[in-house]
Amino acid sequence: MPVSTSLSDEDLMLQVQADDLDQLTPLFERYHGPLFGFLTRLNNGDQEVGQDLTQNVFLRVLKYRASFRAGLSFRAWLYQLARHAHADHWQRRRPAPIDLHDLEHTAAHGRAAQAHLTATDCAQSVQEALALLPPAQREILDLHRFQGFDYAEIGQMLGCSEGAARVKAHRALEALRTLYFR
Repeated sequence: MPVSTSLSDEDLMLQVQADDLDQLTPLFERYHGPLFGFLTRLNNGDQEVGQDLTQNVFLRVLKYRASFRAGLSFRAWLYQLARHAHADHWQRRRPAPIDLHDLEHTAAHGRAAQAHLTATDCAQSVQEALALLPPAQREILDLHRFQGFDYAEIGQMLGCSEGAARVKAHRALEALRTLYFR
């Protein structure tokens, strides 16, 4: 069967699920870029890790294709796989816990350096502040602000209510504001 790009994501995934693996190509073409951006931002701009995790996600699409259910959003399911791939990556690496005193100290130095930045460096400054956030807060902001997920979808991915997802996003945004404007 030829690869079709006019079908919905869900229809294509159902065909992949039925072992028509050629239908994974349009899904890859649609989501490779956004997924790479999401995973790269979650990893503080590390493009190599972002690329590796993006490939891992598409391998997981094949491996776990039987878990996809008709009627569900393919996009939400895919990003859930991405979240798990990211968590597994960091679980293996076991980074040192973040010391809040060091975080505040780093933010203070960051503020002094930011005083010398020009207006064109504003986006870079936001990215640096985002990198100082704990991964869970950085993730929820990325899902909502950069990936365009609504709070109901984020709640579904995080296993909480829409309201709880909204509260988590608000807290993450407040933490970002504190780091950026402090």
